Amino acid sequence: MDDLRHTARVLLQRNNLGLFDLWIFYWNHGGHCHPFDFDAFIHEILPPSWFDMAALELALRELSLEAVT
Repeated sequence: MDDLRHTARVLLQRNNLGLFDLWIFYWNHGGHCHPFDFDAFIHEILPPSWFDMAALELALRELSLEAVT
């Protein structure tokens, strides 16, 4: 299974999307990390919690739905 953090990094590289933009989607889905901690979380410096991974998954799904429309 692909790590969602890797998927998020690829999304940031390929799309016109900044880390703070992704963090807003993550925060809107209940993520708890501060933007600086989120950066470390996305780049696999901080270990993921199940809750943060769930919020990231929801954020990535929402972003993928927006890209389709």
